[in-house]
Amino acid sequence: MERPILELLVNAPREEVWRAVSTTDGLREWFGYDYEQRHGGRPERPAAGFEAELRAFVEDAEMVPPERVAFDDGTALTLAADGPRTIVRLVVPDVADAKWEDLYDGVAEGWRFYLEQLRFFLEAAPKGARRTVYLAGRATGRQVVELVGPGTPWYEASVVTPQGWLVSVGADPDDTVPGPVNVIVSTYGLDDTAFATVRDDWSIRWIAAVDEPEVITADPGSG
Repeated sequence: MERPILELLVNAPREEVWRAVSTTDGLREWFGYDYEQRHGGRPERPAAGFEAELRAFVEDAEMVPPERVAFDDGTALTLAADGPRTIVRLVVPDVADAKWEDLYDGVAEGWRFYLEQLRFFLEAAPKGARRTVYLAGRATGRQVVELVGPGTPWYEASVVTPQGWLVSVGADPDDTVPGPVNVIVSTYGLDDTAFATVRDDWSIRWIAAVDEPEVITADPGSG
């Protein structure tokens, strides 16, 4: 038996959502963030680099087109058509155990972060290839929200900038106690020069605002 621990409705037909979750080209436009092999070793990222991770995502998963992508940790993404929309669910084995409950809470939170990127890619249809800036460190949620600044709210924990980019915030905006925080800035359609300007702007502000700052991007042509 399985049970859903995360569900969201995407305003796109199931065929489009399936391509986005089951192909490397689709995944590249929404999943996670760019990083190179030398940035590997983080718990959530293997050392092989982002492009290798995308290939592993596709090759190591059990695909049941167009409705299910199952992973070797027991989790799976399921896609259910809802007219012209798609219900995306993250399901897990139905295990009655407190330790599993805690683990799955963490799994759901991580996937929530990424699935908002999926929904943005499919609903907002940004133009051009995605390039990301990943920011991590220790700060309060309020500090992160202030640093990100105003934008158009995008569901629960993201904003869309005036340039049409998604800024996903991994922090509780009401948290006044410093803790691990992260932000993914997903830009679209930028050349090397324009992206370098965006990266440097975010890096300067982030390094000045948080403890233990880390900034990760990928150089052109890496992976």
